[in-house]
Amino acid sequence: MADQLRIRGQEVQVRLTRNGVLERTLTAIKSLTFTAKFTILAEGFLGETTNRHDEIFTGVGIALEFEPESKDAWSLIDFIKTRASRRGDQSLFRVNLTFVGSFPNGDRPRITTPDLKFGDMPITIGSREAYVGQTLTAECDDFKYSPQ
Repeated sequence: MADQLRIRGQEVQVRLTRNGVLERTLTAIKSLTFTAKFTILAEGFLGETTNRHDEIFTGVGIALEFEPESKDAWSLIDFIKTRASRRGDQSLFRVNLTFVGSFPNGDRPRITTPDLKFGDMPITIGSREAYVGQTLTAECDDFKYSPQ
C-alpha cells in the first residue's frame, strides 16, 4: 500500500542488558545489522529431475556500529574478556541485545538476542576531529520475537 509509512532508523531503540539488568539504551548508533542465519540443503535423487530443498536455522548474527557515550561501552569489553577467560561464575556473564521498532500504526515489535557471544571489538579513532567509534559483532543460538 502506498499510503503506509515505513519505519526508519530514528524509530528503533537498541537496549543492551547485562545479567538481566538494563546496561544502556544505546543512542549514538550508526548501524545495526540483525541476521537470522539459515543454510539451504539440496539433495538430488535418482529418477527425479530436480533437487529437493530444505533449510536449517543456524543462529543469529549481530553487527553494531556506534559512538561510545559513556564508559559502559568500554567496560563491556572488559566484561566479555573476563567471560572469555573463564574467570568467575560463568552463569552471571550474559549479555542480551533487544531492539524495538515504533511503527507509525502503533505497533512496537521487539527482537531479543539472548546470551550473545562476541567476536573482535575494535575501537576506531580516525582523526583529531572524528568521533571515536566502536563496533560489536556477536552471535547467538536463537532470538525471541515479540509482536507487541
